[in-house]
Amino acid sequence: MATHPSAFVDESWFQQRNSPGAYLIAAVIIDHDTVPDAETAAKEATGIHDGYHSTALYHRGHVGVIEAMLDVVAEHAGWSVVSAQVPINPGNLAAVPNNPRHLHAHLEGQREHARQLSLERLLRHLNGQRVRDVYLETRGSPAEWRDARETGSRLPSIDRNDIRAYRRLLDQGAISHRMRLIHVEGRNDPGLWMADAVAWSAGRAIRTDEPQWWNRISDVATILEASTGAELHLNASGAAPPDGERDPHNLSQRAQTMSSPALYSASPADHQVGAILNSLITQAEHARAPANQLTREVLGYVQQIAKRVEQISDTVNHILPRPASESARPPAPRAEGAEQNDVGVSHHREIDD
Repeated sequence: MATHPSAFVDESWFQQRNSPGAYLIAAVIIDHDTVPDAETAAKEATGIHDGYHSTALYHRGHVGVIEAMLDVVAEHAGWSVVSAQVPINPGNLAAVPNNPRHLHAHLEGQREHARQLSLERLLRHLNGQRVRDVYLETRGSPAEWRDARETGSRLPSIDRNDIRAYRRLLDQGAISHRMRLIHVEGRNDPGLWMADAVAWSAGRAIRTDEPQWWNRISDVATILEASTGAELHLNASGAAPPDGERDPHNLSQRAQTMSSPALYSASPADHQVGAILNSLITQAEHARAPANQLTREVLGYVQQIAKRVEQISDTVNHILPRPASESARPPAPRAEGAEQNDVGVSHHREIDD
């Protein structure tokens, strides 16, 4: 009996002063039968570390562990896909509130919108890969889970936004009803550790122009623009730091700042937009241009029609009786004197068969 792949999903994002920012949600796709082997390899990659979180490991100088986890992804995952919303804050920048309290809510709203847009694109893609179980790291804290159970809710309120996006796609017929969205605790899930590494490597490339970690999996990974599904490419290159473990006390101030969790910075210092982020924004804007969207929509319709025609053709072929074989047809008239040659030809064909 054929089995369907599973997908493990995690996010990465950043919003900094005077930066367009980016939101990424990454999935690692693994054949169902090979999930146990992949999880075992992921556990071995962490070594003596308790759980896995790429940003924390980078802060502590354990780059080798991150690289080992990315190598597990490259070896065990069938494919990885990142759904990217760049920039994270499209629209009228003049509408950004000055009041710090309102600003925080405004940024959270932008981020949540980007998440749901990116998640919907990702689920559409996973449906095309016939994925059935999608494991997504919960954003609810232990206290929020406890409150949810006490009120009779299956999920914390923050995770219900993901379920709404999932149900929208179900209602539209965009994904199969066989697909399940499952929120789990990521700290103890090796599948989500792999997704964390993928999301971190893509985010690191975009945030700091350091694609060397992403390059470890680039042959088995795709980045999709969240709004359109167009493929984006990381075209810039950067110098790699030394391989293996590094002394966390010797991390430069720049490394500590640029590897910090994605936060909005209210400091007066401007964020320098790197070449990779600029390139992705240009590609995304090109993909979102009306003419390009129309072209993709027309191609999509043509592909759907071609697929439907192929299905109908297969159905007709199964319904209609097969044509009579060549051997059942009456022999064609033969000229006199050709009998000996025909016998020779017939004998030759029997030998070939």
